[in-house]
This record gives sequence, C-alpha cells and structure tokens, in this order.
Amino acid sequence: MGGAGINAKKLFFEHFSLPSGDPEYDLLRAVASHFSKLPYENLTKIITKYTIDDPDRRLRGPEDVISGYIGDNTGGTCFSLTWCLGSILSNSGYRCYPVMADMKRTNIHCALVVHAGKKRYLIDPGYLLGEPVELGSLPASISTAFGTVELRPKGMESYDLYTVTGSEKKWRYRVRTTPVAQAQFIRYWKESFSLPMMNSLQLTKLTENGHLYIKNHHLRLRRGDQKINENIRKSLESRIEDEFGISQEVTAEAREYIERMKKEWAIRKQGIRKVEHL
Repeated sequence: MGGAGINAKKLFFEHFSLPSGDPEYDLLRAVASHFSKLPYENLTKIITKYTIDDPDRRLRGPEDVISGYIGDNTGGTCFSLTWCLGSILSNSGYRCYPVMADMKRTNIHCALVVHAGKKRYLIDPGYLLGEPVELGSLPASISTAFGTVELRPKGMESYDLYTVTGSEKKWRYRVRTTPVAQAQFIRYWKESFSLPMMNSLQLTKLTENGHLYIKNHHLRLRRGDQKINENIRKSLESRIEDEFGISQEVTAEAREYIERMKKEWAIRKQGIRKVEHL
C-alpha cells in the first residue's frame, strides 16, 4: 500500500498541518481523526462507473481521493477510503493492511488494521470511526457524535461491531482481522461497483450535531435517541452542497445516471410484461 500514497500523504499532512515523525499512537489517532472528515459518498463512484468502462481505471487512488477532498469536498466509499488511509499510514511508517467484513453479504465491507507499538487497532474510514479501536481479547468501545461503537471479539481473529444509540443496540458487521491479499482486495473493490448500494445516492458524515445521512432524497440527522427526518427531493443538489460542500454539478451528474438507469429498468420490466401476456 506504500508507493501509491507518497504524494497523498504529503497533501494530507500539509492540508491538516500534521507533524511528521516516528510512528506512535498519538500521531495515529490524529491521522484517523482528520481522515474521518472525509465523507462517505458514492456520488464520485457512480460518476466513475458510468463514465469509465475500464474496471482498472475506475479505482480512485489515494492522491485522487485526497485531492478530491481538498478541492471539491468529496470523499469515497469504504474501498477507496480504506486504501487511501492505508497508503498514508504505511508511508508514515506504520504497518497496516486492509481486512474484509461481512454485513448482509460476505466481503461487502472493508476496514484497516494498524500496528502501533505492541498493539493492533481497527480503523474504519468507511464507517466514520474517528479514532482507532484496540483489537484485544476484551470488548472495546468508543463514543461518537451519534452514540457508542462497540467492538466485541467473536472467535479466532473475528470481531462483531455494534452501534448503540440511546437505548437501541444494532449489530452492523463482522470483521476478520487477518490480512487480505492486495489482488483479492482489488477484486472485491471492482465487484463493489455492481452492489445494490450503487443504485442510490448515499452520503454520510459525522458532525458536531450528530450523524448526518442522506439516501436519495431522504435526509436523517441522528444523535442518541433523537432523529430528524427530512424530504429534500426539491432541493437535493443545494442541500448536499450546504451540508457536505459538494458542488451541485457533481450531485446532478450522479443523480442523472441513477435516474437514467431506473428508467431503463422500468422499460425492461414493461417489455417483459408485454411478452408474458402474448
């Protein structure tokens, strides 16, 4: 993960005014905290899917991700964010590697394991964890703007991640902390362009007010037991620009591709129905 992230590390450290130095926990925590400011968003991934045919060229590298954030406030999804953060950390002297996690499907999510001192930590930039969580034999938890994240050991080299918001506790995924080979990780990354999450606009980030989440035209702000829901269909592009700083042009382009795809689905379904009634 090293070579590709040299310039990304330079851009990242300069943008957030981070000091360079020997690997240590304080620096690791600072990098993770600042990196969590990059939003999870699939707008750039949708645009890439529909404008680039070559699967290899669709993968946004570390410099693309950091430059996109600095210039356009964009981020990425779990694969590009994990790969980017791993490249930055490996170029900062840390031993780290991507690992895979299961949600409703196997190998649908990824995160990063980082070694610092004699301990291992999980960092999940695709799930907006703003600090490393120690991987040990006992459960660990951290507080976030929207609640608590718990990481519980589950068998050999596996952990279950839960979120606790107010009185509600939810299982989110099971992560396997053994390294995944680069070729395998790239294969999962390419396959992710065909996942159901690519059929809708999705953005999320942590704010001082809580967890902000947008799916298509539905906005939700959550903090503890509080939930604020809003339909932003009529002002989608401008609200995303207000909340995330992403230009209206980027949202409009991604939205157009999704709407075009759904129209094509509807036409196909209509054609199938006509054939069935012949």
